[in-house]
Amino acid sequence: MRRLKQMKSRQHASLVAALSLTTLAACSERIPTSPENDVLPGAPVTIEIEVPWEEFGSALEVYGGYGTPGDLGTGVLANAFAGSLDARTLVRFGAYPQSASVQDTEGTTVTDTDLTVVGGRLVASIDRTDRTNDGPVTLTLGATQEAWHGRSAGWDHAVDTLGERRSWTEPGGGVVTPLDTATWDPASGDTVSFVLDSVEAAAWSDASDPDRGGRLDLVTEGHRLGVESMDLRLTVRPSVNPDTTVVLDVPRQATTFIYDPRPGPPSAGIRVGGAPAWRSVLDLEVPRELTGPAELCDAVGCPVTLSREAVSYAALVLRTRRSEEAFQPRDTVGLDVREVLSREALPKSPLGSSLIGAPGKQMPGILFREEEGAAVEIPITPFVRDRVGETASGADTGRSNTLALLSTFEPLSIAYASFHGPGSSQAPALKLVVTVGPSVELP
Repeated sequence: MRRLKQMKSRQHASLVAALSLTTLAACSERIPTSPENDVLPGAPVTIEIEVPWEEFGSALEVYGGYGTPGDLGTGVLANAFAGSLDARTLVRFGAYPQSASVQDTEGTTVTDTDLTVVGGRLVASIDRTDRTNDGPVTLTLGATQEAWHGRSAGWDHAVDTLGERRSWTEPGGGVVTPLDTATWDPASGDTVSFVLDSVEAAAWSDASDPDRGGRLDLVTEGHRLGVESMDLRLTVRPSVNPDTTVVLDVPRQATTFIYDPRPGPPSAGIRVGGAPAWRSVLDLEVPRELTGPAELCDAVGCPVTLSREAVSYAALVLRTRRSEEAFQPRDTVGLDVREVLSREALPKSPLGSSLIGAPGKQMPGILFREEEGAAVEIPITPFVRDRVGETASGADTGRSNTLALLSTFEPLSIAYASFHGPGSSQAPALKLVVTVGPSVELP
């Protein structure tokens, strides 16, 4: 059923009343061209209508595979989360600094190029908004023993590019050499440190070694954590002052996460986000005429022909659906909507500019967990107004009527947002706010 909200303009009503009084005061004759003195048309009304999916939408499809976890530059840890999800984070650092500005034994600052590595720390920053634990959890750091590719590595493959596909010796990152174990408690801060001795720290110094890297694992079962960054802080002893040490930051070369299992395409509904990312695509046909509801017809008469100027607001109304537990958003989800420029070229069709603008539609993660069924409005007013105008003019512009729903950045997170699709009692709807007036008949 369509919903109607009728709001008459007070200013217009006041103007009509004032004109009526003026007319009555000026003369008592009946106007010859009208059987009644009321020659002004009725007041326009502003209405809000919710058009059901069957009357505007079609051809919903969900596509996956946009981007890779390595594009994020962040990590994810999970151990049997939701009974199924395992995730590990891989990191590789660049070349060690070859010099440092230090004070010699006489207090003069000099550049020392003869540095001795005596140890270091790997510091992982945990995303406090993207975690499932309230208490302490145990993490381990290990050194990788085989080469891996930062953008294509996955749970089963260390390298998965067009030119090469090579499996890990063991799924999940192969065999690692244990380095350190640490406990992270949310109550104690947002970082956790792993200590490296001189041999372990020196082992990562060869930037030409393809096996070089670290793997971070979550030991505690039943949780999922987001890792914002991993930083290597090297402790070195300068030759000009052997009695002191200096801490140097080592640049990161690659960060990614690998996980299993990866979600398959949804059997029904709309999906947005994830890593690699999902997009949902649909065709939208804007109604040219309105033939109801009854309240509208009673107010202005039906059918009502829409014009571009009549549409003041339009939005795609989606209702949230509980995402698969392992991939439920914990943090805010950003959603964007863009015009698909060539449906025939999907899933690789170019897209138009955002119909929402930065930062997109921001939605709290709780909508896809405890608050399933919440209505989310995605504004598409420019798109709808343009299509109404084109229909009214009768011109065939060849423009697409296809829209893509996607995350504001692809990928944005391992988590994804889900919405109910067609065929459901909570199917998408098209919300229109239009201002129309009754037809005027000349005598």
